[in-house]
Amino acid sequence: MSEGWVIKLNSTPNPVTPQPRVVYLPLHDSTRRLDGGESVSNPIRVGIIICDRYRTCAGGKCLRALRAHEGAFKAYEGREVQLVGFTTCAGCPGGNVEYAPEEMKKNGVDVIHLATGLIVGYPPCPHIDYFKTFITEKHGIPVVIGTHPIPEKYYLTHQACGTWSGPEWAERLAPTIGDQPTRLTYD
Repeated sequence: MSEGWVIKLNSTPNPVTPQPRVVYLPLHDSTRRLDGGESVSNPIRVGIIICDRYRTCAGGKCLRALRAHEGAFKAYEGREVQLVGFTTCAGCPGGNVEYAPEEMKKNGVDVIHLATGLIVGYPPCPHIDYFKTFITEKHGIPVVIGTHPIPEKYYLTHQACGTWSGPEWAERLAPTIGDQPTRLTYD
């Protein structure tokens, strides 16, 4: 018996409708056949932690980027990506970061993404590097900073304010900086 369910977001839309096909799969069943022969194999299982100030976020940009393999999810191009956890940090200083990765690990998480909102918010999260180190060291789970591409409006504001001017920011922003046309589609 399966311990839970994951959502499989297919990046290939249904030819009849423009909506992506969503299929619920039991966890730990990566060889199940779908739709008369489509094989699900070697998926990457992702967990996402968002900033608590965005706790009412429905995850639209993150899920869109996950489905389209954009932003930080571009690293998984050509692979199926399954979302196995989505939660907030629980507010500063991020108490949920201590517990949520353990739950995601039980769901088979391969990598945890700290949402783009943690770096584009005003001000950016002051705990993001600690979160990354803590999750990796305590839980043995790789961490990527970012999910969806940075929206252009945030990019311009942070550039004007000099928020991302330190040398540490190049690495933090690399997975989600994208190009201007892509950033504009996430405004």
